[in-house]
Amino acid sequence: MLRVTAPPFSTDLPADASYAAGWRRTLLVSLPFGVLAFVVGALLDGPSGQSTPFDAIVYPTMAAVLVGLWFLLARDQRHLPFVVLTVVAGTSAFLVSKLVFLLFFGLDAGHVLAELTESFFWIPVIYLLSFILPGFEVGRRIATLFTLVILAVSVTYALSPWSVTASLSVVYALVQLNLANTVLLGLTRAFIGFKEAYTRTQTRMETAERFANLDALTGLANRFALQRALDEMLGRARRDARLVALLFIDLDSFKTFNDTFGHEAGDSLLQQFAHRLRRVVRRDDMVARISGDEFVIALAGLDDPQTAAFVAHKLHAELVTPFHVADQAFVITASIGVSVFPNDADDSDALLRHADAAMYRVKRSGKNGHQFYRRETDAQLGRHRALERDLRSAIQTESLGVVYQPLHDLRTGEVHTFEALLRWKHPELGHVPPSDFIPIAEQCGLIVPLGRWVLHETCRQAKAWQHLTTRRFRVSVNVSPLQFAQPAFYTTVVEALETHQLMPDMLQLELTESIVLHGVDHVTSTLDRLQRLGVRIAIDDFGTGYSSLAYLRDLPIDSVKIDRSFVKDLGTPRKGPQFALALVEAITSLAGHLDLEVVAEGIETKAQCELLTSLGCTTGQGYYFARPLSAAEAETYLRFPPPDTASHPASSLTN
Repeated sequence: MLRVTAPPFSTDLPADASYAAGWRRTLLVSLPFGVLAFVVGALLDGPSGQSTPFDAIVYPTMAAVLVGLWFLLARDQRHLPFVVLTVVAGTSAFLVSKLVFLLFFGLDAGHVLAELTESFFWIPVIYLLSFILPGFEVGRRIATLFTLVILAVSVTYALSPWSVTASLSVVYALVQLNLANTVLLGLTRAFIGFKEAYTRTQTRMETAERFANLDALTGLANRFALQRALDEMLGRARRDARLVALLFIDLDSFKTFNDTFGHEAGDSLLQQFAHRLRRVVRRDDMVARISGDEFVIALAGLDDPQTAAFVAHKLHAELVTPFHVADQAFVITASIGVSVFPNDADDSDALLRHADAAMYRVKRSGKNGHQFYRRETDAQLGRHRALERDLRSAIQTESLGVVYQPLHDLRTGEVHTFEALLRWKHPELGHVPPSDFIPIAEQCGLIVPLGRWVLHETCRQAKAWQHLTTRRFRVSVNVSPLQFAQPAFYTTVVEALETHQLMPDMLQLELTESIVLHGVDHVTSTLDRLQRLGVRIAIDDFGTGYSSLAYLRDLPIDSVKIDRSFVKDLGTPRKGPQFALALVEAITSLAGHLDLEVVAEGIETKAQCELLTSLGCTTGQGYYFARPLSAAEAETYLRFPPPDTASHPASSLTN
């Protein structure tokens, strides 16, 4: 933890303006009394018979200095540190000089004692001003130095030759003076030390209490404060027979934004978003941030649930205006779930849970919208949460598995690639389809460590197979857009290859077209580096999503995989085979000119295989050839490939 401390001779006074103003008023009242003391001393020294040349010069001078300081302080509060320092230093110099004059310039003992009584009652002023004001370290150094100098002068006097004939009463007075100074210094320092420690403790406690209720990044209420305020809102709503609505808000694709542009940019976006949330609510409503990109608005005292829908519409309208982060403009959307008390729940926990469930339904239906809670949503959310929890556990215990589906050359039937496919056998649910758990992994951020594990496991397995056969082959690994967007993705690939000593040309990475959402320049740069390393690049599921034939020309890729839906349509008259046929012909024609491999996914029949071969596809994959195989089955398949593979359906190859 970084701690900032004041420099040893700082004269900065407390930043609290009211505290400084109070001390200013105190000094403006007190300084005239000091002036009065010196004026009275100058006037009465002669008549009292105690006049000395020192007093005749210094008393008027000190009075004039104090008057000047008073006017300076009265003019501007910012002069307070200078005024205090001058008073402390000036008073110390005055008392030390007077003591030296009294002891060493031949005054009789009675005169010395009288002068000590006259002037040295003002010593406590030095300690008071030096120690009471917090942060005034230079004044404290002066007070300590003053005590030591007075002691040194007294010892010098007591040990000097002429002190033998001096009155013991003077030495006794000096002893008492130094003892009093030492005790006063020690007590003042100890008292102020205890006071400042107590003040620091109180400040920490107040700060801790404040941060216990506030989100440090956005300044909004946190989950604890929301829970407490929500309980109070529900209590009032029960008494007044009113409604309370809860809006559970989640920023769409925030994790992708955060991972792509960095946490600093993400924090800035969250702060701006929090500011916009405040603009759409009333003074009595509550806005809270309860986790990374999840916010809650609590609307109290409602008569109509549609008021919550109106607030949701206002928020969506606010988000139309781009956010400006790091000199770039971004449009961010939000998914909003709404639950209403007492219609949907009777307590704060259930109300929050149901709003979360409604928000999740918005996510599942395409994001960027709002929906009210429906009871059937609870079951969906419960299954989602359970799968997420079990998936985390499966990753930690490495109970996931990888299977391998071969890719065949459609002309020769030879196997040249194995695509790694992730599988999860749940202890209770059995085999969970990737279409169920992969989206969950992407939403909760597990896809990055999961993708890293699959990459390492596939490279390890490929190296093990390499020791068993002299045949050339490669392995292909699917990469999530979120994983690809990681700044260290290239390093992750290099690390996997080096760890398992696998040649780069034995690895192929499959990416979907949606990677272009992260910026064509960034994508092209990363793909270029991977290609120069020797890794092959394939565009998976081509023909869906953000498809553009221009990608085949502009992106540095080696292979394009036609989505299985178009392969299926080729043999289904009612599904419009003309469109699928035209698309496949366009892709194969352009790929041929660009020297790209064309892979057809999802081949299930001999007719599809023959038609795709005639259209120019060079590689095929699907159940017609082989179902996904375990590592042991794939090893056998690689070492002892079945004869004339292209003419045999999968059932004859894997039984």
